[in-house]
Amino acid sequence: MRVESFTSTNGLTRYILVDSSGVPVDVVLRFLRFKDNCGRARNTLRAYCFHLKSYFEYLGFIGMSFPQIGMDELAGFIRWLQNNHRQKKIMSFPAATVSTCSAQTINVYLSTVYAFYDYLSRHEEYRLRLSDKLTRTIMGSRRGFKDFLYHINRTRQYDTRVIRLIEPKKRIKTLKKSEVENLLSACLTTRDRFLIQLLWESGLRIGEALALWLEDIEPDAHRIHIVDRGELTNLSEIKTVCSPRTVDVSADLINLFFEYIVEAHTDDVDTNHVFIKLSGAHKHSPLEYSDVSALVRRLQKRTGIYFTVHMLRHSSLSELRRLGWPVEQLRIRAGHHFVQSTYVYLHADDEEMRQEWIRTENQMLLRKGSTKNESGL
Repeated sequence: MRVESFTSTNGLTRYILVDSSGVPVDVVLRFLRFKDNCGRARNTLRAYCFHLKSYFEYLGFIGMSFPQIGMDELAGFIRWLQNNHRQKKIMSFPAATVSTCSAQTINVYLSTVYAFYDYLSRHEEYRLRLSDKLTRTIMGSRRGFKDFLYHINRTRQYDTRVIRLIEPKKRIKTLKKSEVENLLSACLTTRDRFLIQLLWESGLRIGEALALWLEDIEPDAHRIHIVDRGELTNLSEIKTVCSPRTVDVSADLINLFFEYIVEAHTDDVDTNHVFIKLSGAHKHSPLEYSDVSALVRRLQKRTGIYFTVHMLRHSSLSELRRLGWPVEQLRIRAGHHFVQSTYVYLHADDEEMRQEWIRTENQMLLRKGSTKNESGL
């Protein structure tokens, strides 16, 4: 099986799953069309398609079709993912193996499978009740403890998934200012320096940066406007309904923008996109995700610093929090709908925690001495 892209009648890039004969898998096509009509982003639809590709490969591996699947077979899908699709018989898996998929990644795959069966269960032509077995109803809190509003929520019902891996807590790495400065020094073009500094300073998502048009930057006011234009020719697009916003930036970044425009946006450039290719067969066309990935690999090799473009977003918001920004303002700057999403981006590093301990250490000290117990014992 393989995933193929195509251009829809309205000019958008979409994805289909085809079998070994090159025939589209009809049930997956219907599911993806349904999710597309519900407003799912292109990248989300692409992820759905790849997740279901793995799932249908697993079904072929065990010799079953999707209507035949039960709880045991779905649990076997987890082990199949953990073992990198290599085992010949699901029942003969070793008890302890090195997982090639994290618990978080496997849960994402399972979420797509859940959504797929939920979609099927709502169509009369599919007599599937597996989706009912995949969830159970609980009363009270979603959490494993009684929260502050338990007395209000204790009669409320929630559906929780029966099959789900426990995700170990991971400490997300952020970059120090000195590391970002090293990355900037390693950039060979003004465009690359402008992109890295923009992502660090503004906290924009990479899709938002690649979707910027020249008119979105307001130099006099030192502002950048993130505008929803749908899916663009370089496949960039903003992520959520809260993504359109205005972000304040420094005069230094605006000066770097002017320097870049003078160098790169010559009379030969025929695009409104801020970020363009500087060489090659597609010179002056909009910059794409693959170009940014290549830039990241080059900078990693030159500096020895591991980073991703999304790590710059984490680092930016964490630094602003450290400098005293309220979380609500960070939420708006990040383009989040819920403040809980913003908290995921706020990280305290070891040095910051060390300094906080030094500041409060004396207040934690216990009194020691030979004072007599008032009871006389």
